[in-house]
Amino acid sequence: MNKSKTYKVLHIGKYHPPFMGGIENFMADLMMQQVADGYNVSAIVHHHQKGKSYVEEVDKGVKIFRVPCFGQLAYAPISPSFGLYLNKIIKEQQPEILHLHMPNLSAFWCLLLASAMKIPWVIHWHADVIGSVPDMKIKLLYPFYRFFESRLLKQTQKIIATSPVYLSSSLPLQKYKKKTQIIPLGLSQYGAKVSVDETSNIGCEKDDVLKLLMVGRLTYYKGHSLIIEAIARLKSQGKTLKLNIVGTGELLNEIESDIEKFGLIQDVHLLGKLSDEDLVSEMQQCDLLCLPSIERTEAFGVVLLEAMRESKACLVSDVPGSGMSWVVKQDETGFVVKHGDVDDLVAKLTDILNNMHLLDDYAIAGFQRFSKQFSIEQVSHRVSSLYRELHSDRIF
Repeated sequence: MNKSKTYKVLHIGKYHPPFMGGIENFMADLMMQQVADGYNVSAIVHHHQKGKSYVEEVDKGVKIFRVPCFGQLAYAPISPSFGLYLNKIIKEQQPEILHLHMPNLSAFWCLLLASAMKIPWVIHWHADVIGSVPDMKIKLLYPFYRFFESRLLKQTQKIIATSPVYLSSSLPLQKYKKKTQIIPLGLSQYGAKVSVDETSNIGCEKDDVLKLLMVGRLTYYKGHSLIIEAIARLKSQGKTLKLNIVGTGELLNEIESDIEKFGLIQDVHLLGKLSDEDLVSEMQQCDLLCLPSIERTEAFGVVLLEAMRESKACLVSDVPGSGMSWVVKQDETGFVVKHGDVDDLVAKLTDILNNMHLLDDYAIAGFQRFSKQFSIEQVSHRVSSLYRELHSDRIF
């Protein structure tokens, strides 16, 4: 990387680890890599638990400012004091770039603060607020959100979209394609169990049990009910599949009910929230990471990178406008099924059971694709190039 110029960067995000989320994991890895690249990096985020006081801390060289949060409204953290803290932090840290991770209601404070308006911005567009099947609360509140969202997009100098597929389908970004660049999400290599040179050693004996893993919030768009029904159908045909589900969320009771209804108590296990170490262990023990999401609220799927990093094949759905089937290459690094289609999911899992040897081939290809395109070092390099463009285009 050309280190001739580095910057003081303030990231504005929703949360930060130990909160578990794809965007949060990516943001943490990006900031850690930026520190390694010589940047002065800080981040202002919300506490992910109510009732916590403002705190400043350092995590792996990154200064983290956690602002009190009083709950959520339509999945958005409510923090009336965020603007006051943001103004204070900008004056203290004197960042040269604001890196806004969207969607994030609190990022709108940038429009109201003179201190923020003096600094060039980058908007990292992780997802649209409105999905193809929007939650009713979000649908009702979005017109108010959109007023500020459009002004934020107009004001920013650069926008990052995470895949060409998502950019082409995102209505809010259509007016701003000229200042948008495609930079995929990425992760550090720390969890990888093999290097590219060692992938020939990945093969192992497989039994007749297909071990599946799902990781993510227990929420409406993830497709838990589809895969549970598919497993039930295959079990009735004498096939043996095991599914471990990692995560917590509002659909816990509904998913438990589905497991009981289909008689899968011995076949499907809810593991709840896991530590990073335990999650890596689950990844390493599974045969296939499944993300059968039903709509483009699943904009990218960072968990796919986590699986590819651990040399695991992935199964995703072909949701129009989602980056999932761009991250996972059909019949190369994994499998793509029709979104919302249990019949196609059953057929695909049947094919996998009949061709278990493909899992190793796809695992090797997935790890190689991760190393070449989704390592955080390469992603950070591309973000740095965008920063330099941002400053070269701006007149101070």
